[in-house]
Amino acid sequence: MRFRSLPLFWQTLILLLGGLVMAQLVSVLLIIYLPAPRPDFYTMTEIAERLALEPGSDTKLIVRRADAPPLAEDGMISDPHITRRLANQLEQPIDDVRLYFQADQSEVFPFTRQPGSGAVPVRHGQPYFFNTIVAAERDAAGGWRVLRTPPPPHISAWQKRNAIWFGLSAFAMLPFAWVFARRLTRPIRRFADAVERLDHDRDAPPVAVEGPRELQVAAQALNAMHGRLRVNLRERAAMIGAIAHDLRTPLARIAFRIEASPEKIRGPVQADIEQMREMVAATIGFLRGDTGTGERHPVDLSALARRLAGQASDTGSPVSVMEIERAVVNGDRSALERLIQNLIDNAVKYAGAAELSIRHDIDRARLIVADRGPGIPENELDRMFEPFERHEPSRSRSTGGLGLGLSIARSIAQAHGGWIRAENRAGGGLAVTVDLPAAA
Repeated sequence: MRFRSLPLFWQTLILLLGGLVMAQLVSVLLIIYLPAPRPDFYTMTEIAERLALEPGSDTKLIVRRADAPPLAEDGMISDPHITRRLANQLEQPIDDVRLYFQADQSEVFPFTRQPGSGAVPVRHGQPYFFNTIVAAERDAAGGWRVLRTPPPPHISAWQKRNAIWFGLSAFAMLPFAWVFARRLTRPIRRFADAVERLDHDRDAPPVAVEGPRELQVAAQALNAMHGRLRVNLRERAAMIGAIAHDLRTPLARIAFRIEASPEKIRGPVQADIEQMREMVAATIGFLRGDTGTGERHPVDLSALARRLAGQASDTGSPVSVMEIERAVVNGDRSALERLIQNLIDNAVKYAGAAELSIRHDIDRARLIVADRGPGIPENELDRMFEPFERHEPSRSRSTGGLGLGLSIARSIAQAHGGWIRAENRAGGGLAVTVDLPAAA
């Protein structure tokens, strides 16, 4: 069984265990091949030996001459027991020796405390100073030889070593984290893209059955559901086609028989027959999903909008072109033409005029068809795009259609990977915005 087809649980567990093993391996190698960090400290013997040397000798503990004995710096203390011990090692009277140090406040295993002091850890009878020390000895000339240890570094050796461990462990974990994220997100992203295609195009290929076991099960279930929906749609289309065929015959007979009727009766009846034919054709086209989303080609949306606006103006419809930016989309030209025409017709029919604008924003193209009509209540804006929904309340064919124009426009926009939205304009009127992905 391939790793990528394992369930997400096992993929996650294996990758996390692999990363943990790699991090531990780095730590073990560093412990083996790097020397143990030695804590920065000074023993009483080191201090006594350095004070016995001449000032300026090449050691890490620098001794300088002074005319007066040193004083304790901030935070330093002096302990007579420890000072006496230094004086004994120097073979000097205690009055000729000074020793100040910063108390060590922590227990440092395996050290013990100097009896009577409680400030300096001791091991094998040797005091250990982990902080700054100031020591001095009176010389034969009456001056003082002063030794001061350098202050401890801000980052100690063991802190640097731990930082190296963490850095190398994190660096070793990066490939595992990248593989982990890639393995999880790539099949999920492909799955989401395939589902999006199915949502926009009912004839899209089935979702690929790949990736972790959970995604394979979801893809199989989705493909089965999509197959059932396609069968239902084909059956519905066949049924609607049969109904349309059956309706044409009686309508034709009615039209033939009415020819012998008086003109007063024949005219209204023929108008009703034509209206019924238009209603049947429009309803069948909508129910079949006939949005014309066929083969896709680059379409200059701005040129298409200018042409349709010009044709509408030539026929007497007050359609004006406002701000038009060049925008190219991949789509079916006839379907996009039908979308724009439906929006223009809707604005002219209910508001008396239409204003067209097109804006191009990076990877999106936006078509705006606006009017200065009465507008629509906010709670009814979304219902405008429902089938057979007309805001015009008379339900008369002379003032409105079947309420399919905006529904068809929404279907075309969604089939092209976009969306459509309506909102009331400031100062009155309505603006319908169509957002479509621009061509690369």
